Amino acid sequence: MKFHRMRAVLIAIPFLMCVFFSNVKEVKAEANLKELQKKATSYYEILYPNEPLPMWDWLGANVGLEKGAGPWMELYKPVPLQMYWFPGRHYVKPDGTYYDQLLERFKPTDCVTCHEEVTPGFVNDWKDSTHANPKKSPQFAEKTQQIEKLIGRELKEVTCSDCHGKDHKELHMPTPAHCGECHPKEVTEFMGERERGRPNHIDGLMANVVPPWYPEMFRRGYPAAQFGCDLCHATDRCNICHSRHKFAAAEGRRPEACMSCHMGFDHPDAETYSESKMGYIYHMEGEHWDWEKPLAEVVPGKDYRTPTCQFCHFDQGNGTFAHNPVTKGVWRMGTIPPKGIEYKSSLKDYPYGINLPPMNYKLDVYSPENKKRSEQWVNVCSKCHSPRFARLYRENLDEFMFEMWRLQDRAQGILDEIVALDAFEVPIKKRDIFPLGDILADALGPGLLGEAVYSAFKTTGGKVPVIGPILGLYGVFMTGKNNPSQIELEYANMWFGDKAHAYKGVAHGQQDIAWWYGAAKVYQGINKLESQAEQLKKLKKLDELLESKKRKGLAGILGSIIGGVAVLMISAAIWKKRRDASQQ
Repeated sequence: MKFHRMRAVLIAIPFLMCVFFSNVKEVKAEANLKELQKKATSYYEILYPNEPLPMWDWLGANVGLEKGAGPWMELYKPVPLQMYWFPGRHYVKPDGTYYDQLLERFKPTDCVTCHEEVTPGFVNDWKDSTHANPKKSPQFAEKTQQIEKLIGRELKEVTCSDCHGKDHKELHMPTPAHCGECHPKEVTEFMGERERGRPNHIDGLMANVVPPWYPEMFRRGYPAAQFGCDLCHATDRCNICHSRHKFAAAEGRRPEACMSCHMGFDHPDAETYSESKMGYIYHMEGEHWDWEKPLAEVVPGKDYRTPTCQFCHFDQGNGTFAHNPVTKGVWRMGTIPPKGIEYKSSLKDYPYGINLPPMNYKLDVYSPENKKRSEQWVNVCSKCHSPRFARLYRENLDEFMFEMWRLQDRAQGILDEIVALDAFEVPIKKRDIFPLGDILADALGPGLLGEAVYSAFKTTGGKVPVIGPILGLYGVFMTGKNNPSQIELEYANMWFGDKAHAYKGVAHGQQDIAWWYGAAKVYQGINKLESQAEQLKKLKKLDELLESKKRKGLAGILGSIIGGVAVLMISAAIWKKRRDASQQ
């Protein structure tokens, strides 16, 4: 009997230990989730703490439409649509007769009934969402139970008030800080983008309003022209990928979720992916794939026969995926000059003493961190290709980018000479200022601008030609009188647009865009710059010659006039002397 008891105890011990450690693990997971929730709901306070300079502490509270955001917030007022794109700072609660009439007809609790009449599209999207039926499948039921433990209440459905607030007088547009109450893991992963520096989605608003050409457009009376910048840079929100009010994870896993922003002139990701072999396979077969399956469970070649944007960019290694597509980024959109090139132009001095991120360093593609990221890319590509092919392709991309930067160095040298000679069609002194050039020096100071750049702006009042990365990009964002000139625009289009097509075409395997809309355009651009530079230098010499002849001509005319006056004065004196003598 004792033997059987002992045997039962020995059998039970492993089981009890398993239960014990399972409970400990569950308690620890819940504690970790609570900690993540605390971080996620403090979204803005963590991302934008008080900075040494007060003007950079700019996203703490909602200011409505009375002033902008960033260091230039007092120089412009946001256009009304920004209340939807940057709700954390600019949202204004609805008011007016129409809104008052609705509140008379419907109770504050009648959200769905009211909006079925006012915005039926919203309601139908919500009804089709997991928020409306959070336990519609075993997978979602398990996830919902975790959320219920986290927030301390049962969730039969996630309603309007859960996201927009219960008080109609204090309605708000949801931000990641609100989403983080239930989805802290996803929000904190998203917050992690900022650790990689710009460019990233979190700093979308900052990257929009900090460059000086943004407020300069408002000063010149073109605020509505910034529509594209505002809408595309409103990226610090969950609904940039999970469209409201459906918020479907399956929708967020499809390439189209990325394409409305990642396309066009400066980052043609949509075009290069869609027109690649990968994109064609997706378009032919993607409708039959299981988009409900989490990325970590996707089997390449079985679930997806070709990768998607999310499958490649969300991969964190070791079989994990996260809401953070920038961790493996090496070339940083190809806008920062890399080390490893013997620059002959002024690019050798980049960043010119500037201490403003992301302009304050040269890129080291082969640093230990970036080597690790490159290896992560090789591992991702090796899920479908052989490791040797993946490594060779990655190395080819790096060499291709170095080639593009050598060409940009050549182009920068051409512009350097024109700047040194002041051979622009209109002399620098007669041009409009660089955006905010009249206040940049005093606003930022030598510590951020660097002594050389600070002195240039201070002594010229902002009439400084700025070319190349990244500040030289202002030409495609603002228009001043005679600034930028044609040759500067040609250069900006070449390095920011054509080179981007070349880079993205190679990165996504689209050969036609890599060549005809990319590298070939860069080559042609350099020849155009060289031709224009020769014409400008000839015109400069011609102007100097004409000015010299003009001066000589003026001197001759002036000498003739002076000589004539002298002869007249002498003749008058002789005549007067003779007249006086005859009268005696």
